[in-house]
Amino acid sequence: MAARKKKQAKSGRGRWVIFGVLAVLLAAVAVGIALNLPLHLRRISPPAVTPNPAAPTPTRRNIDLGSYGVTITDHAGKIKALTIHPVAIMQGNGPWQDLHPLQRQLDARIANPFMAFPDLASVTTSTTAKAALEQQILQNIAPLLRTAESGWKIIGIQLHPALQSLPSGDS
Repeated sequence: MAARKKKQAKSGRGRWVIFGVLAVLLAAVAVGIALNLPLHLRRISPPAVTPNPAAPTPTRRNIDLGSYGVTITDHAGKIKALTIHPVAIMQGNGPWQDLHPLQRQLDARIANPFMAFPDLASVTTSTTAKAALEQQILQNIAPLLRTAESGWKIIGIQLHPALQSLPSGDS
């Protein structure tokens, strides 16, 4: 009989190669993870958030703009005295300046729409006419007040009209 060939014993080399490749891959993954982690624990915690200081709440201020009068002829044909007393409603939080140096300019900017208003007799009876005159005065004085009072804005004008009969000796 012929002699059988002897089987070669499996070498453990293939198995060690696989273990070596796996070990290198695991080491690469571990190094990658380690490089991505911060070195200090402070970096892991969320950054400290400083609270924003609360903005000052705007305040409202009513500014008396004087008193303006004119004689008018009412719808019945009688001559009467119409007086308006405008009040500016301001809102803001800046320092407040004195308006006395601007009083002449304010007077002109209030008197112009007042004198040019087409139907002054209806200002005391009609809310629409009163609102229209308030809007015209607001548009006239807003630029002046905006430059004089930084940090403040005008949010409205309130008129307080009064219609009075003239004394009997003057008519």
